[in-house]
Amino acid sequence: MRSLFIVAVLALVIVLIPVAVSAQDVYFNAPLQAELTEGQTYSVEWLAGGAETVDILICGTRTPLGGRPRGDFEIPAATKVTAVQGVQTITIPWIDSLKFFIRIISRDGAGKKVSSAQREFRFRPAVLADRPDDGIYVDLHQKTNQRLFVESGGVITKACICSSSMNYSWMPPNVHPKTPHDHAGVYKVISRQRTAYSKLYEVEMPWALQYLSGHFIHATSPPLYKLLGRPASHGCNRLTREDAHALFDATPLGARVEIIGPGK
Repeated sequence: MRSLFIVAVLALVIVLIPVAVSAQDVYFNAPLQAELTEGQTYSVEWLAGGAETVDILICGTRTPLGGRPRGDFEIPAATKVTAVQGVQTITIPWIDSLKFFIRIISRDGAGKKVSSAQREFRFRPAVLADRPDDGIYVDLHQKTNQRLFVESGGVITKACICSSSMNYSWMPPNVHPKTPHDHAGVYKVISRQRTAYSKLYEVEMPWALQYLSGHFIHATSPPLYKLLGRPASHGCNRLTREDAHALFDATPLGARVEIIGPGK
């Protein structure tokens, strides 16, 4: 009997599961934890019968834009690794999904696929590595890949594409210029309105969750969905209508809201 496992570099405990390896099979096992964190390094180990090399891929389906799919992704973590080597370290990149697969593909000397095996994991972005509290996290620490996450019971249960202010200008919580700006910090939902109205910009804000003065998490209109994921708003945090509606229904008054700005 031979065994295959994946073990996290930082002394993570691993269970070895014996398997019988046929001449054409590839096997791997994984860390005990179901969640892997961006930026951490893990050691992947395998047994591959009848193979010369293996490729290790990170793959899955991108975070949807509301109800609209955005396609699949496939990130090479290691390619053309000698099969008998049996081990390769990989570093988890930023992944545009809450769940993903690590897939091992074994190949013969001509590069033809022999077999494959995969396992699903949950993804935790580095910015949430030390943020275990339940609530809403609006991740605006950079101008790209802006996301809203919901955490419950130590698990990230929802991810939405969102936006910061168009100026990406960060102010203390008690400073409110009339130009678009943002406020990092920990807040609470202080009002819930199915349709709020901005007098300053004369626009409706559907499914609005207010967390500070004139700052809300709310839905934007479909023609503006293309602007989500980057600085675009007047100071609120925009979502698609589908995401904003679902978040509104699931979020009570007093819920924790953390706005994560530059510097994390």
